[in-house]
Amino acid sequence: MSVSEADDDELSDEDEEDTSSEPTSKREALFIAGGVTITSALAVGFAFSDEAAGTPFMLGALVLVYGALAAFTVWRLRARGELDEQLRPRGGDLTVGAVVAAVLYGVATGVHLLVTSPPSPRAAWIMQVYATLGDPAAEGRHLVGGVVFVVAALEELVWRGLVQRVLLSPFGWLRAWLLQAALFGVAHLPTMFLLGDPRVGPNPLLVAAGVAYSLVWGRLAMRMDRLPPAMFAHALFTWGVFEFPIWRP
Repeated sequence: MSVSEADDDELSDEDEEDTSSEPTSKREALFIAGGVTITSALAVGFAFSDEAAGTPFMLGALVLVYGALAAFTVWRLRARGELDEQLRPRGGDLTVGAVVAAVLYGVATGVHLLVTSPPSPRAAWIMQVYATLGDPAAEGRHLVGGVVFVVAALEELVWRGLVQRVLLSPFGWLRAWLLQAALFGVAHLPTMFLLGDPRVGPNPLLVAAGVAYSLVWGRLAMRMDRLPPAMFAHALFTWGVFEFPIWRP
């Protein structure tokens, strides 16, 4: 092989590496973020519908949809050469995630005591949320809790590992951070009506919590510049709310 051919091959390899990490265009970012939002909203709408709520189809639908979206996220991170740096766990990740999850659980408990605890009629909102999850004393409850943990981890991988990251380049960190949280709330809009109550109206709990906590998880992912701490925080919080209910009948 001649020197010029070797140089051409080297340049070709460099071009491929540069292409894999090219900044995401605004159109591509909006297409991906919008697609994830719509797909998630459809899955959430089905999962919390009267037909699926409290049945295996509820979590099954979420596992299926978020599993597919997570696979696409992993593929994209790998194609851009970011997979290892974003998903490789490090010491302290679980601790950080657990601390953040505990703080968020405390905040959720405080909001419940102030807003949705009896005798307030708004207690119907949190009652509806837990009613969709099925009998808390049912056999196999802990297995369901494990599935909830997995769904939340996949959800975090998709929203912070894909949606937030594609928005960063064209919109900057602040707008990307705010936009991903807003879109996460939009994805949960079906629950406002599916879990609403005739006496107190649409149920804003999951939408409001989704937006607020997405700001925390999104900022954590940005701050650490990796996904495992935020994934642990999201998964442990959601698992905790399921296994240690804030509200009980």
